[in-house]
Amino acid sequence: MSQSVFESLDQNYSPSDLLQFQQQYNLPVFNVSTVIGGHDTDSACTEDANNCVEANLDVQYLMGLSYFTPTTYYYEDATDSFLAWIQGVANLANPPLVNSISYGAIEPSLPKFIVDAFNTEAQKLGVQGVTIVVSSGDDGVANFQARGDSSKCGYNPSFPASSPYVLAVGATMGAETNSPEVACTSTNGGIITTGGGFSTKFSAPSYQTEAIKGYFAGLSKQPVSGYATSGRGYPDISIAGFNYEVVVGGKTLAVSGTSASAPVIASFISLVNAERYNLGLPALGFVNPALYNVGMAVVNDITSGENNCAASSLPKTATCCTQGFFATQGWDPLTGFGSLDFEKFKASFISLAKKN
Repeated sequence: MSQSVFESLDQNYSPSDLLQFQQQYNLPVFNVSTVIGGHDTDSACTEDANNCVEANLDVQYLMGLSYFTPTTYYYEDATDSFLAWIQGVANLANPPLVNSISYGAIEPSLPKFIVDAFNTEAQKLGVQGVTIVVSSGDDGVANFQARGDSSKCGYNPSFPASSPYVLAVGATMGAETNSPEVACTSTNGGIITTGGGFSTKFSAPSYQTEAIKGYFAGLSKQPVSGYATSGRGYPDISIAGFNYEVVVGGKTLAVSGTSASAPVIASFISLVNAERYNLGLPALGFVNPALYNVGMAVVNDITSGENNCAASSLPKTATCCTQGFFATQGWDPLTGFGSLDFEKFKASFISLAKKN
């Protein structure tokens, strides 16, 4: 069993912060097993927390939940970092079985040959038992360009979350305060707004068409036009994404985002892979078709929220657009099927394998 986090944009993770996080929360102490590309230094985190927030978040929660799984820290700073990363992973003799990505680019701005090449490698890895988990973005349907700039409103899907060959993950809020769980939105105090929508480059895969059809059929109010009506919808599922405690530069910070949701879901998959391994079963690999087969049986349905606003720490100052989607019963382009229930997910995906 193995797992990995993708990092870029000059992010660093701190080994000493990881140790403090593990000790602070009474977790077993394990080190990152493999570092590819460097950017694993303590000093960068003490100099400026912004150098490490993302990477520390990813490492601490992936390893905090699936601590016994050997973990690779994979840094990539190439211009086409997603493609360079997946080609690098594909060239490894034993690629990590679960890979968490908490980054995204504005899909319409990317050349199609780049995203197609990424998808080709993702398909190859999927049949080898490799799962790729990607955060859906923190700025609703408009993407990060709309923060503080309403002229950038519109439907701008995030890649690689929009790839049909990854598991895209959104964010919820409420569970952390024992309140009703809803889609995480900046206007509701969530700081970020869970990303979601429909790809402009990839058609909805066959495993997803019925879920999308059901979404639009069940709405009492239709979204503003402008989205790709036949595109791959995302996210696929969600998990809590608000107010995670992360150690950075020796201090504990509160961090929110789908960037937190992705490594948590990735750790869940690593845990299920471990259970399957003990039973002589293969790793989950490309999990989407099976997930869409079981659908609502492994989640808590999220029926409240709208992802029309960008991220903002001050709810009243968030850039809000006319474009956006509404949460409803069943799958929707805010939280997918809903918030994943680990025990149901584990039981279902072990039971399915036994039946097959």
